[in-house]
Amino acid sequence: MERELKFELAEAQDAALRELPRLLDVELDSPQEQALESEYFDTDFLLRRNGAALRVRRNGDQFVQTLKSSGDQRGGLFEREEYECALQGAKPDLDALRAIVPRSSPLSQLLKNGALADRLVPVFRSTVTRKLWTLKLASGEEIEVALDTGKVTAAEQARPFSELELELKHGDPRHLGEIGLRLIDKVPLSLSMQSKSDRGYDLLLTENRSAARAQPITLRKKDTVEEALCKILHNCLAQVHANAPLVATGHSPEGVHQMRVGLRRFRSALDMFEDIVTMPPALEEEVKWIADELGQSHDWYVLAHSTLLQVDAGDDKRDRMAETRAAAAEIAKARHAKATAAVQSPRYARVALALDHWITTSSWRDSSDETRKLLKKCVGVLADRVLRKRHRTLVRRGRGLHKLDAHHRHRARIAAKKLRYAAEFFGDLFKQRRLKPYRQVLAKLQDDLGWGNDMAVADGLLGHLQQHHRKASDGASYARGFLAARVADDRDNQRKLWKQFRGTSRPGSPR
Repeated sequence: MERELKFELAEAQDAALRELPRLLDVELDSPQEQALESEYFDTDFLLRRNGAALRVRRNGDQFVQTLKSSGDQRGGLFEREEYECALQGAKPDLDALRAIVPRSSPLSQLLKNGALADRLVPVFRSTVTRKLWTLKLASGEEIEVALDTGKVTAAEQARPFSELELELKHGDPRHLGEIGLRLIDKVPLSLSMQSKSDRGYDLLLTENRSAARAQPITLRKKDTVEEALCKILHNCLAQVHANAPLVATGHSPEGVHQMRVGLRRFRSALDMFEDIVTMPPALEEEVKWIADELGQSHDWYVLAHSTLLQVDAGDDKRDRMAETRAAAAEIAKARHAKATAAVQSPRYARVALALDHWITTSSWRDSSDETRKLLKKCVGVLADRVLRKRHRTLVRRGRGLHKLDAHHRHRARIAAKKLRYAAEFFGDLFKQRRLKPYRQVLAKLQDDLGWGNDMAVADGLLGHLQQHHRKASDGASYARGFLAARVADDRDNQRKLWKQFRGTSRPGSPR
C-alpha cells in the first residue's frame, strides 16, 4: 500500500523547498538527483475506467513497471495499491505483475483480461527532474521526500507541473501528516488533487466525474463509542475530500454542494458527541470558514439556476426577470470562483491535514478519566440517547409548524436535519422495521423544510440585489413576492407532513 502526501508548488516555492533540512529542522542526507522518463500504457482506456494506471519508468539504464489503483484520497494524502518490478526493456510485462498482485486485489481481476497485453499501447508520457531526500525520524519512520519538476505530454499537448511528494516508506502513517503540517507552517503549500496519471488522462479525456454523496456507515452493536466516533467522522470527511478535487476544477456546482453537505454532516456528528469530544476552537473556526465559502457559492447558484427559474414572470415582467437572473448568475459565478480558490489555497490544505491528524491521533484520549470511560462504552446507549434527545428537540421546535414564522421554521429545520443525520449515522444499530418508515417520513419533512429554507435564503439574496443592483431591483422585488406566496401556499402541506411525522413511532432502543 502506497501512502503519499502531495503538494502543488508555485515557481517561487520550488527554490524555497530546496532548503528542506532547514525548513524541517532535521538532518537529511544529501539529495539524489534523478532524471525520470515514464511511459503510461492503456488499451481503449480500460485501465482508466477500472481505476488503474500502468507505467514503465526509466531511470538511467534501469526500467521499472508499476501498477497502481486509484485508491482513496484524503485531502492531499493518497492511499492506493502499488505493485512494481524490474524490467529488461521498455515494454510492460503483465505476467510479472500477475505473479505479485494478490488474488484478493481488484487489480488481479483486471490483469486476467486476456486481450489486455496484446492491445496495450503508450498513451502519454511524463518527464521529471527529481530531487530526492530520505527523512528518518527518531520514532523510526522513514519518509521519502521528492521534489518533482517536469511535464506530462499527450496528444501533442504538454502540461508542466511542479510538486512535492512525501511518501511513507516505513512506520506510522500519522507522522506523514505531522511532517506535512510542519512544512505548511514554513511554506504556504496547496494540496495536489491529482496524480501524474490523472494529469495525463486529463489531456486525453473529458471526464464527467460525478459528485460524491454520503456513503453508508457500518456500525456494530459491540462497537465502542470511540470506534463509532472515528467511523462516523472518517465517513463524513471522506465525502468532503472526495469532492474537493471537483471543486478545485472550478466547474462543479454539485461538487460544491456535496462537499458542503459532508462538512455539515461532520459538524452535526461532532454535536452528537459534544459531551465526550471537543474539536480545538481554532480548528473549528477553520472548518466554519470553508463551510461558509462553499455555502455562499451554493446559495447563489441555487438562486440563479433553480429558484429564479421557478418564478412565473409573465410577458410584462420577463425582461426585468432576465436582468435579475443575469445579476444573480454573475454573483454566483464570482462566488463559485471564490470557493474554488479557497479549496486550492494553503489555508484549506492546512485545515484538511489538521482535521485528519486530529482524528487519527485521537487527542481526546488525553481527557479526564470519566471521558476515557465513556469512550470505551458500547455505542448503543449513546445512540439511543442522541436519537431521543434530537427527536424531543424537533417535537418542541416544530409544534404548530405551519403557523411558525421564518425564524422558528429555520430552528425546526435545523432540528430535523440533526435528527435525520443521527438516524443515518446510527442506522445499523436499530431495528429496520421501525427505523425505515421513521426515516422516510423524516426525510419528506426535512426536504420540505429545506425547500422553505431555500426560499428564505433566496429572499435575503434578492434583497441584496434590490439594494445593490439597480437593473435587477424590479425583478428581485417581484420574485420576492412570488416566492413568499409559494411559501404561504405550502403551509397546508407542512401541516400534513408534521402530522405524518408525529404519527410515526420513533425507533426503540438499539437492537
